[in-house]
Amino acid sequence: MHLSDNFLEQYIGKNPKWGFEGLGYMVYLRTYSRKKADGTQEAWWETVKRVTEGNFSLEEKRLKEIGKWNYQREASLREEMERFYHLMFNLVLTPPGRGLWMSGTAYAEKIGDAENNCWFVSMRPQKYGESKIKPAIGSIDELLPSMPAVFTFDQAMKGGGVGVNLQRKNTNLMPKVKNEISLYFISDPDHDDYFGELNALGVTPIAAKNDDSVYRVKDSREGWAEALQLVIDSHFIEENKYLVLDISEVRPRGSEIKGFGGVASGPAPLVQMLGKVNDILNKRVGEQVTSVEWGDIIQNIGCCVVAGNVRRTALILIGDKEDKDFIESKNYSLEKNQEASQWRWASNNSVAIDEDVTPADLEEMAKNIYYNGEPGIVNIELSKHHGRIADGLQENIDGEVEGFNPCGEITLPNASPCNLFEINLPKIHELIDGGKEDSNLYNEASWLAARYAYRITFRNYEWEVTRNIIEKHRRLGVGITGIADWVLMKFGDRAVLGFDDQNQPIFNKDVEVALDRLYQAVKETNLTHAEELGAKPSIKLTTVKPSGSMSLLMGVSPGMHWHWSKYMIRRVRFSANSPLIPALIECGYYVEPVISGFQKDGSPKIDQHTLVVEFPTKAPTAEHPKFQAENDVPLAEQAAVQALLQSYWSDNAVSATLTFNKEAGNEENNIAEIAAVLEQSKQILKSTSLLPHDSNTYPQMPLEAITKEEYEKKKAKIAAKPWELLGEVRISEEDDADVIGECKGGVCPIR
Repeated sequence: MHLSDNFLEQYIGKNPKWGFEGLGYMVYLRTYSRKKADGTQEAWWETVKRVTEGNFSLEEKRLKEIGKWNYQREASLREEMERFYHLMFNLVLTPPGRGLWMSGTAYAEKIGDAENNCWFVSMRPQKYGESKIKPAIGSIDELLPSMPAVFTFDQAMKGGGVGVNLQRKNTNLMPKVKNEISLYFISDPDHDDYFGELNALGVTPIAAKNDDSVYRVKDSREGWAEALQLVIDSHFIEENKYLVLDISEVRPRGSEIKGFGGVASGPAPLVQMLGKVNDILNKRVGEQVTSVEWGDIIQNIGCCVVAGNVRRTALILIGDKEDKDFIESKNYSLEKNQEASQWRWASNNSVAIDEDVTPADLEEMAKNIYYNGEPGIVNIELSKHHGRIADGLQENIDGEVEGFNPCGEITLPNASPCNLFEINLPKIHELIDGGKEDSNLYNEASWLAARYAYRITFRNYEWEVTRNIIEKHRRLGVGITGIADWVLMKFGDRAVLGFDDQNQPIFNKDVEVALDRLYQAVKETNLTHAEELGAKPSIKLTTVKPSGSMSLLMGVSPGMHWHWSKYMIRRVRFSANSPLIPALIECGYYVEPVISGFQKDGSPKIDQHTLVVEFPTKAPTAEHPKFQAENDVPLAEQAAVQALLQSYWSDNAVSATLTFNKEAGNEENNIAEIAAVLEQSKQILKSTSLLPHDSNTYPQMPLEAITKEEYEKKKAKIAAKPWELLGEVRISEEDDADVIGECKGGVCPIR
């Protein structure tokens, strides 16, 4: 389906109310605007057109498949399509970053996985089945040890984050390592990367080892994935004692990737990763690989994918609360972990708790959290038997859940994806309050959001196991963002009004009611839409995602979190030769070279190749008398807000990074506070993580609190908005190296 030129004319050349004094526009331009055939970047109206047409075409296709397409359906869908376009254009609602980047592209049409942000898989032997990735050895119907690692690698190469369950109930199903493998790499010495990188890694010229046993790694995502499968499963199912991989066909570093976008990292990261994986398995001949070692394999995959700053991925590893080696795996003061520090940074680690978790268990976790920032906490058993907590126990309502995505907002079965969308609650309030829309906009936004996300479930997914679970569950993740702003704007008070004599939170009843109404609107929409499209209703529907970058586009508080400060500077790095820099300087933004370090005498080292641009920003609710900055909200209140959202809005989970103060001399009380929050929320929160509040100061911090007077002084110097001065923009690949991610860790996929 296509939007008419007549309809689009009213949007061409226009822009929405971008968030945070032009910052939202720059995030969009560098992160989600695709390069067109003429080399220039999409304008916002073109991005919204691409996204809208890509999604609504899925419904047209489905209705034709089931014989329900007719003139009335087309007319109705076109009316919905135009209304969706209008609200998305004005940032009332939006797909996730992945949807902005991929929807409506040939890549998304070809590869169904492309529009899903993140995935989950359990680490146990599994069949490949009728999937795009085929095993190089073994058969598609065998239970192969490599499958979860290869699944992770494949999804990460497509830009997705992956959660992996390493609990012993899974890893104990893996067979013992059978073979020690000698692994060799060869390459054509004329390869562009040979003398620069490959030779230093021990890759030998192609003539040195060239016989029938050579496996030629194809220059494709599938080729890389199959190489990993070959290396892993050769340790378990083959008698060969050595492998020779020819990497001559892998394109060199810096080559364009035309499908997903971006540039290639070259074969060197693949060589390094496969070598590390081989070493890990060789050390376990005759034994089972431990959960920590399977985690090492996953983390090395993550390092390979992000090498060269070409792609970003996110990983979460889920282990047992009794698995001391897993919990201590990032304690680099232990000699056994020192070498692994090279790759263990690549994941966040969480432990699974259940109703049997003891106060002593939680106190021990609190100590680790206080000193290390990990583990996070997930409750898989709670997720299996509960949607929204307010709806009570529902035995096996989601009984196949085994884990979570990396940011923890979606409860997931094996090999299944997140399917996210987002509603901008402050924008809805603003439009209603200003008389531009009526109060039905809340229901309409819920209706459009649920329908958009449900269409995504009809994509042609590449893995058989994924297709099966999506057809069965059709899970959605309709999210809300700007929650802290919205609560103050609409209700004039906070979401949590205090605590009673039993230390239980007192929720704002008006907020409870509003969240419940939104949820019911999504649920009713889904039931009707499923019937229209001849498929099952979604097993779960709602969530709260981190929303880091998307909330910047909108200019609101991210997900359930609070603003850093009422007024702040947000700094973003650009290549010095970026075509955006002259326009930003002309607009009046402050620009300076990056400080890359310090000399022995204390003077700064200046990197003239990279520039830092300062964007002065103001929280929408900065002047509200009950405004809270992130550091103003006590840990117990943060957890209570997450519990409120888990109770009345999200039937999946709520992504939250709760922050605590780390005070010297007060460690015992701080740890006790963390333990108390974990105890109180253990049967309410399905997932959560905790980090110390970042109070460090250093030059050119990404976020810096400033006074109202400083903000107004800086704002007065901005004479124009970037979109007023920029015509047809061309952005080099290096311009998007410093983009703002979805989560606090800064490693989440943004596309």
